[in-house]
Amino acid sequence: MLPPILKDKVDDILRGIMASLNAGLSVVDKDLNIIWTNENLRRMLHSKHSVVGKKCYEVYGCACKDASHCSSVSGLSNGERNVSDIQFISEKGGRKYIKNISIPVKDEKGAVGYFLKLSLDVTEKEEKISQLSLLRKFADMMQGTLHIDRLLHLILTCVTAGTALGFNRARLFLVDKKRNVVYGKMAVGPSSYEEAVKVWSEIISKYESLEDLISASKDKYQEDTPLHATTRLMVYSLADESEPIVSCVKHKNIIWGKNAFHDPTMSRNFVSMIGADEFVCVPLIAREEAIGVICVDNHYSKKPVTEDQVQMLVTVASRAALAIENAEAYKSLEEKIKQLEDAQERLIRSERLAVIGNMAAYIAHEIRNPLVTIGGFARSISRISNQDPHAKQSAEIIVEEVNRLEKILANITDFGKPLKPVKGVFQVNDLLENTCSLMGPYFKSSNIQLIQKFNESAPPVTMDSTQMKQVFVNLMKNAVESMLDGGTLILETTSDDKYVKINVTDTGKGIPAETIQRVFEPFFTTKVDGTGIGLAVSKKIVDEHGGTILVKSSGYSGTTFSVYLPIKTE
Repeated sequence: MLPPILKDKVDDILRGIMASLNAGLSVVDKDLNIIWTNENLRRMLHSKHSVVGKKCYEVYGCACKDASHCSSVSGLSNGERNVSDIQFISEKGGRKYIKNISIPVKDEKGAVGYFLKLSLDVTEKEEKISQLSLLRKFADMMQGTLHIDRLLHLILTCVTAGTALGFNRARLFLVDKKRNVVYGKMAVGPSSYEEAVKVWSEIISKYESLEDLISASKDKYQEDTPLHATTRLMVYSLADESEPIVSCVKHKNIIWGKNAFHDPTMSRNFVSMIGADEFVCVPLIAREEAIGVICVDNHYSKKPVTEDQVQMLVTVASRAALAIENAEAYKSLEEKIKQLEDAQERLIRSERLAVIGNMAAYIAHEIRNPLVTIGGFARSISRISNQDPHAKQSAEIIVEEVNRLEKILANITDFGKPLKPVKGVFQVNDLLENTCSLMGPYFKSSNIQLIQKFNESAPPVTMDSTQMKQVFVNLMKNAVESMLDGGTLILETTSDDKYVKINVTDTGKGIPAETIQRVFEPFFTTKVDGTGIGLAVSKKIVDEHGGTILVKSSGYSGTTFSVYLPIKTE
């Protein structure tokens, strides 16, 4: 019940204000207790129950917690009115902006004991100002983001943020010309009503600006949320214009489904996947070409989409499309630079190997002639020295060492020869099986257990089978030689869209970190009787096939050599 001194004053004020404004009114005492409100205030604050009896700061979301810190109370002591602005997220997820005017109410003795709080909903005005500011901030943030997935997440976060366009959910689709489809790439938004309420509450309590929200969620593009996972399952042929997403791309127009569940012209499959009765699809157009679509809805708040929101979304989509195109161009440029760097590295290495090979071949040729002579005389001495065992033994040692040197020279000569692969289409698994059969006795004599993990669905590869068999023989021999007391050799094949991968893994002593960077260098070896040719030749062969060979080792035990061979294309 209001004190008599206030009743007449409140009635007079109400009659004047209510005639012209749809304003919220409340009376608050000096201890910040709300003792009266009109019905408009409850509707404005989206409160289901009366707020009478609550503290002022509990209802209006003020920063103060007692009368000594309240700007309204401090201003009332000198009879001046106080103006303040508040914002909050409603139960339906919408952001509300309220302007409060606190007017002092004096008693018969002139003392201020209460104040009347006039509340005006300025949401529409503030949203327009905020959205204009958003476009500038949004453009600045996009210009500085060249990582494509991070950019897409930034776009969808801006579309769904309460501080920005404020849609409940947003999905982004991209056009793939090679496959002639438009596919779901990414989505941002809650997956249930409970999650939506939690997100809305968190946004208003933690993030005061769009920049804060973007900063907090900049790495969330890597999260595989239920909505994101569902969106990635959505793939539509560009030939099927009955699908809203495809029609949006083909005709570069807005698709606004307002009664999707009951619209017989709407694709049932698409509506089922979206799960919203009202949605809007806006094309992403860059240089007069549709490169994708943004699809939004208010599935949880059920708030109708307005014309102003759609126009703002169109403006955002036009900026976003250019940013996406720039990011894709940057990504393509990075890939081409990487290819050029790889090609340059291969060229330099090839030239270096060619020079080393020619020199090695020349030296091998010059050494072979006297070596043949030495070997011939040693064999003659061995045949005629039957009565001198010591001379015969010495001659046989010379013959044995000559044979070993000839093998080394043969390896060096092979390294110096230019590789001319004669390629055909072969199954890597079959080639590995054949190589393993060839080396079976060698594995058995070295106490090696062979484990084969072949992917039977691995596609064929264009290669020179003889040269690639030499690569696998070299890798397997190195693996066996690292397991002096026996061990396990694992051969494994896998594949993806570009390569067939062959792993050769041993349980040997491993390769130290200071050595592993040099294993493919010609003539570098840690073996007592090694030439350092095998791995250099193997890398040269794999490079000539357009592939890659990598090595990984803990340095203590076990080493894996991985060969990547490009898959045969038509």
